[in-house]
Amino acid sequence: MPGITGPIEPAPQRLGDTVYQRIGQAIIDRRLPPGARIRDLDIAAELGVSRMPVREALQRLERIGLVEMSASRFTRVTEISEREIEASLEYLGYQVGIAMRMAADRMPDEERRRAIELTRAVVARCRATEPADSLEVDVELIVPIYEDLNELYAFAAAACGNSVFLRSYNEAWFGLRRAQRGKPNLIQTPAAIADAFERLAEAIADHDGKAAERIIRAMFLLTEVRTDLL
Repeated sequence: MPGITGPIEPAPQRLGDTVYQRIGQAIIDRRLPPGARIRDLDIAAELGVSRMPVREALQRLERIGLVEMSASRFTRVTEISEREIEASLEYLGYQVGIAMRMAADRMPDEERRRAIELTRAVVARCRATEPADSLEVDVELIVPIYEDLNELYAFAAAACGNSVFLRSYNEAWFGLRRAQRGKPNLIQTPAAIADAFERLAEAIADHDGKAAERIIRAMFLLTEVRTDLL
């Protein structure tokens, strides 16, 4: 079984959460590729923990669709279909839009400045990407754009001021990130993303949550109700 980066060091975070994050990240990075068998004993030994937090982590990953478990038979990484990728990205668009609306309305000044910095980092990344006006961008260039976007999305979720929303968003996060990695092209061109996020930075600065949500939904092509995923 591929490595999951070695033993876990003692930390204030719950052990089950740390194991969950380690395994989830290994699935996203494809160190545990689709179809890979997972043995809780092997993971427990590699991470230097008991089987209990590993089983807890695998159950959580099963709930969000990253692994499938058959009692006394196998646990393995699931395959992800194009339909599931599209559905996950639609879900991400709505959730990020909601998070951005709440955050833009509620953030204190220090967090607002940080959100604007992260938004402008996305703009700078996209402006530097070639070709800027095409969806056909090399995967090596797409991944850094996604990472910058994800940092902003996670910050907005944490800054939205709603603990129930944040828990739900965090629980689904690995599944959403895997969907991103499964899509070879961006939803919008780098130039279009940069233009949208210039406007988003202005909306955040203006405390305009409605505009922030509208910009995010438009970027995810959610301006109309989709029926093809029903």
